[in-house]
Amino acid sequence: MKKYFKYAVAVMAAAVVAPLFIACSDDDDDVKNYDLTITFQRSAELADAEIIDGKLFISSTAATDTVTVTDLSQPVKVNKVQGSYNISFNAKVNGEATAIVTGTGKAELYDNLTVNVPLAKGHQSTLMFKTIYSSGGAQYYMLDGFVEIVNNSDEVQYLDQLILSAPSGNQKQENAWQANGITDLYECGQGSVIAFPGTGKDYPLQPGEFVVIANEAMNHKLAYGDDEEKKDEYAKSPDLSNADWEITLGTGDVQHLEDSKQMQIIFSNNKYMKAWGIGVMGRSYILAKLPAGMTPEQFAADENNLQTTPGTTATMQYLMTPSKYVLDAVDIYTGEEHYCTFLPVDDATGILGNAMYQGLSVRRKVAKIENGRVYYKDTNSSADDFKNNQDNTPGVTPTTVD
Repeated sequence: MKKYFKYAVAVMAAAVVAPLFIACSDDDDDVKNYDLTITFQRSAELADAEIIDGKLFISSTAATDTVTVTDLSQPVKVNKVQGSYNISFNAKVNGEATAIVTGTGKAELYDNLTVNVPLAKGHQSTLMFKTIYSSGGAQYYMLDGFVEIVNNSDEVQYLDQLILSAPSGNQKQENAWQANGITDLYECGQGSVIAFPGTGKDYPLQPGEFVVIANEAMNHKLAYGDDEEKKDEYAKSPDLSNADWEITLGTGDVQHLEDSKQMQIIFSNNKYMKAWGIGVMGRSYILAKLPAGMTPEQFAADENNLQTTPGTTATMQYLMTPSKYVLDAVDIYTGEEHYCTFLPVDDATGILGNAMYQGLSVRRKVAKIENGRVYYKDTNSSADDFKNNQDNTPGVTPTTVD
């Protein structure tokens, strides 16, 4: 009996102890959470930059968490389940239209951990010129010019308050500003500087979409009027009756689109120029985005943004656009000699333009087509990014890669 009793007690004891060992083993295998602290290290060129729209992405195989970052001097602290994480950060620089801020890191989170993410500055255009037609279809007829602006990014962009300027361009040598050491400001040329209306998000442009901006939104093929002998000549001009936006210069000019689709005239230095960006013999074009909080009207009214031609006694003023505001720049020239209007970051080499009054455009090349979506080439060198002698039909969507 004693022997049996001792055996029974041993078995009972083992049965009690076994669950305890199992419980301890389960406890050791429990998934744990740890604190992940992320700090940011600016590169030298970002030391004094105002970085805005910061987004931090913390990704695992299961999900991605997004954290809005408003102050880079403050660490971001999150509590996450143990595991491997990829960290990425992107933001913009206020006042620099194409500047982007990026940074990446990795975290093997099996204890409380701090990861430092180095931040670097790069450049990427979101909105850019797709087509520029400025060389005219009929001799001495200037009203049929148009440009197309495309959203080449993967996010919604807004046209509100963007400005378009047309520096003189077609240089054979450095201009007066360059000769006087002013290389990061671009004069507006003779004529007008225009801007999209809106307060911030009134005019969205979806990824891959583009708009047509016409000097006059009409069918210019019919502009010969009663002069039947010129019918064939005007046939080379485009039909802009379906343009998205219109530029109406001068009192009494015909307005073809409703007020909401009229470009704003924010500056003019020559009232006799009845068309924007006339470039039958070459010209340069700028699409610019002003710093947050600055309206086009404020920009144009600031006397610090106005200059007369340096080294001369000329009194005509020009509205100067800083390079850092430029989203896209295209330098169109004629002839064999050419001196760049822009800094390399904006347009390293211009594109040879078309013969005047031939009704031809310069059009941006296609980099790739994915699922029917066209992406356009953008190397900041118009010689590489554009083709000349193109058809001037507005609204064309290319179907092949160049």
